[in-house]
Amino acid sequence: MSADARSLVLPTGAVDPVLREIRRHGLADQETGALLLTGPSEMDVLVVAVADTAGIVRGPGLFRVSAVAYDRLFTFAEERSYRTRAMIHSHPEEAFLSRTDRLYSLRVPGFVSAVVPTYAAPPADPAAWGWWRFDRDWVPSSAPVVDDALPPVLTVLFDEEGVRAY
Repeated sequence: MSADARSLVLPTGAVDPVLREIRRHGLADQETGALLLTGPSEMDVLVVAVADTAGIVRGPGLFRVSAVAYDRLFTFAEERSYRTRAMIHSHPEEAFLSRTDRLYSLRVPGFVSAVVPTYAAPPADPAAWGWWRFDRDWVPSSAPVVDDALPPVLTVLFDEEGVRAY
């Protein structure tokens, strides 16, 4: 299977809350991010989980999610039969996977990592971001398809305190 054989599909508007948070934190010179959840066997994104505050560390060149915050999100996903398929995070300038990203991102076969560049003024088009899929190592991948026929996504906040409405 090629790196792009099972590409994510984003509903129109799915990236709006992510871009809003990236811009807000980028203006404060902080990286941030979100995770994308699908159904168990499809690749259509159903949930956008935006990182909140408890157990989330942000700074210039830094976005870290605690194990407890991940556990809260993964439990939420498991209880609802969602699959966590991708992480989006921001960089101050360029879209690349840093050494830290390569080593400490979720290294699960098929997992997708996206980097949104210029976090103070991020590009709205996901095709302008960097996309990689994990397959023994991170390999470049194409951007997800954006489909305006899909229903809107559920957007939630997650952190060590749990998962709640955005």
